[in-house]
Amino acid sequence: MTDGDSKHIKVSIDQLHPGWLVDRDIMVDHNVLVTAGVTITPKMIESFRRRGIEELEVARDSELAEALRAKDAEDPVTTLLARTGEIYAQHNLELAIPPEVLEDATDQVEGFFTELEMGQEIDMDVARGVVNNLVGIFSSRANLAVKLLDLDSFDRYTYRHSINVGLLMMLVMQDWVDSQQELEDLVFGAVLHDMGKAKVGADIINKPGKLTDAEWELMRMHPIWSAEMLTEAEASPNAIGIALNHHERLDGKGYPEGLGADELNRFARLSAICDVYDALTTKRSYKAKMDFAKAIDIILQGCGAHFDPEVAHEFIRRVGRYPVGTFIKLSTGEIAVVLRTNERAINRPVVSRVVAADGRQIETGEELNLAIRPDLYITQVVAGVQPT
Repeated sequence: MTDGDSKHIKVSIDQLHPGWLVDRDIMVDHNVLVTAGVTITPKMIESFRRRGIEELEVARDSELAEALRAKDAEDPVTTLLARTGEIYAQHNLELAIPPEVLEDATDQVEGFFTELEMGQEIDMDVARGVVNNLVGIFSSRANLAVKLLDLDSFDRYTYRHSINVGLLMMLVMQDWVDSQQELEDLVFGAVLHDMGKAKVGADIINKPGKLTDAEWELMRMHPIWSAEMLTEAEASPNAIGIALNHHERLDGKGYPEGLGADELNRFARLSAICDVYDALTTKRSYKAKMDFAKAIDIILQGCGAHFDPEVAHEFIRRVGRYPVGTFIKLSTGEIAVVLRTNERAINRPVVSRVVAADGRQIETGEELNLAIRPDLYITQVVAGVQPT
């Protein structure tokens, strides 16, 4: 539950409880969604999800708002989320890229998109400098958490997505390359892989509904335009291929060229996985973020036709089914935070308990390696939350 305007508070649909009576109109984007006198039902909540509605505007002085506040006060997960920064500090969890550096890089990428949208050329030396700085910091902190920052603004998705894909690819590619220079060049291709979207237009990129045939044809061009920019910047063929082929599929049904498996190298195959994984696990204006474990399931389900099984295995081995910093619920009913992934047991990371089964806070829980604790298992992801 967050502040809205002076008369309303914003609440997640996850906070709604079937059986509650709506005593004042509920709004979405200042339009009435549910009228007063209606009772919340499970079917109604599910309808909101299908329509991509994630937050509602509830009158601040309504009985429903008071019920939500009371529910928040007694909810141990709400308390947990408020303590995220404290919990991370207690367990020495840090970001592979410091928040201020990541924010600055996002600003830079947003500036590149703006320049391209205005018909200007971007300074590729500056772009390489941004990427090389990220690579340098990451290389010295590669065992830390990779992606732990949620987006504050949906409008910045494209810019942060570009960086996230670069970071995810870097995590895997560091085992594939022989030099820092080669890694920098490949990450350069990954961070610029969507730069061609600047020619497509934000209205099409952020459109929540189905694209028209004309809009889809424009969208299909963005990998080509990205590759052209990288070619002009004298990037390597592999870096160019990352941008050109990140929407290709092993069965030849991707775009822009419909290439088959024998025409796609492992860098291109990895880019397709990283692109989809980040899109699934990032909150958008028209969809909720998917938890990391479900996103991994989708990657696995797509192996063969869409994704390369061996490359997918390498990706999952490094990222984990439950990435560092994720809060999960154990079979005991306790909530724990993931401290480290187990590359040989992706479903059984190293964790530390932070909330007891009865809701009490656990200040200094011992490390539990689930790979050697067959009596414990993960029942669900509580939240993939991040420090601010």
